[in-house]
Amino acid sequence: MIWGIWDTLLSAVLVFIFWLCSVAFGNNLKSIIISGTTTAFATIGIFWIASVNTGLGVWSTAAILFPIAWAEMIIGAFIASKLY
Repeated sequence: MIWGIWDTLLSAVLVFIFWLCSVAFGNNLKSIIISGTTTAFATIGIFWIASVNTGLGVWSTAAILFPIAWAEMIIGAFIASKLY
């Protein structure tokens, strides 16, 4: 249940930030990169910093997972650009 809520929130944030970028810069690669990177730092980055600070995660895992999550956000922004 909680992962479904997390995924919905993540998708909503990504689409909203992509929409803001596409209004400002147009529906192009620049908007995809900016929105994907911003969403990755604002959601996944904060999540992993909080996880490590509370002792639930380690930096080595975060260092491996963040680039994967960043790529996922770029792909999500690309999909949003095609649907926009």
